[in-house]
Amino acid sequence: MNPYAILVGLLVLAWAGDALVRPTGRRALGLSSGAEFLLAGILIGPLGVAAVTRETLDALAPLTLVAASWLALLVGSQLGYAGERRVPRARLLIGLALGLAVFALCAALGWWLVPQVLALHGDERLFVALGLGCAGSETARGAVVWGAERPGARGPLHDALADLAEADDVVPLAGLALLFALAPQPAGAALRGAPLAALGVTLALGVVLGALAATLTRIEARRTERWGILLGAALLATGLAAQLGLAAPSVLFVMGVALNLLARDGARLRKMLATTTRPVLLPVVALAGAHLDLRDGLALWLALALVPLARLAVKLPALVLLREHLAPPARPSWWLGLALMGSGPVTACVGLVVAARFAGPVGRLVLGAAVASIAVGELLGAPALRRQLERAGEWQPPTPDPAPGAPASPPRS
Repeated sequence: MNPYAILVGLLVLAWAGDALVRPTGRRALGLSSGAEFLLAGILIGPLGVAAVTRETLDALAPLTLVAASWLALLVGSQLGYAGERRVPRARLLIGLALGLAVFALCAALGWWLVPQVLALHGDERLFVALGLGCAGSETARGAVVWGAERPGARGPLHDALADLAEADDVVPLAGLALLFALAPQPAGAALRGAPLAALGVTLALGVVLGALAATLTRIEARRTERWGILLGAALLATGLAAQLGLAAPSVLFVMGVALNLLARDGARLRKMLATTTRPVLLPVVALAGAHLDLRDGLALWLALALVPLARLAVKLPALVLLREHLAPPARPSWWLGLALMGSGPVTACVGLVVAARFAGPVGRLVLGAAVASIAVGELLGAPALRRQLERAGEWQPPTPDPAPGAPASPPRS
């Protein structure tokens, strides 16, 4: 299929994402992670009817990088906030610790198990381990998204789960920066053989461009001009990172954090950027599904199982230990950890960017693990979250509207 036709289809998908979710209203259709578009991408990609070929996906690589990096900018701009509420420092630290624990377990299992079923060369073993850690360590802001879509889903437990989901976005994006810093660079590249310098440039580039965008938004208060500033700074950061062989999403994540800290009206900018989350997420998730490649056989199926199981192995016992003190007086069930299984924007971003940067088994295994993390998170996380909130009395299932003329049912006590 012609790349321009695919581009038009992605734009239509972005429009549909904007039509299905509005900042001032509840979403009528679709899953919070966009997992249904993941399946759609698989069906139209090379594994399905092959309406989109590998060559077409390669031609769209620059667009894919820009979209994935934009998602990282959105995540960075919201770091430390659950909606408009600041996240308590203790919960940020707990969320960060959970993300680091999942990262370490996924990386350790990948380092140990994958080479036993797949021949890896040179530093590929290290790259696979780091990539799998990045693919498993995000917890999507499912509690925030899901609660915003259901009026009345608010309370101590909802806020606690939303808070724990905030801090761990740092982990996969920092791991991605390290992965790209260690990756082989072309001969003559400015940062070849200098991983510490590459990490420093990643951080500095994000801070400088974030500060520049924050300064310009102080001068220009018009919304349309601010969009131009943000888009221009994001495209400049993405292009510079790509030219230097750095992780563009990590650069834009740092840029988002700097923008939020230095802008005079960070809350207004966060609201502006948040309106683009769903329209950008859906095409990225669809592209992740289309890129999925099963040629690595047993090693790929191992990666597909390894990351979700590692997430379960960390989050279930950790939340059992925390459940007594997480949201008193509510006492969640033993299965509370399932409510934090959701994955979303950062995981899709990691899978796509690593697949584009690392041709061969490294990219394919990391993308497959990211796809599995999103799918399993949607299957387990959303239902578990509904059950936990209902059990805590923070949400009630919607009741169907009564037929015309029928007496209204008495309110629940």
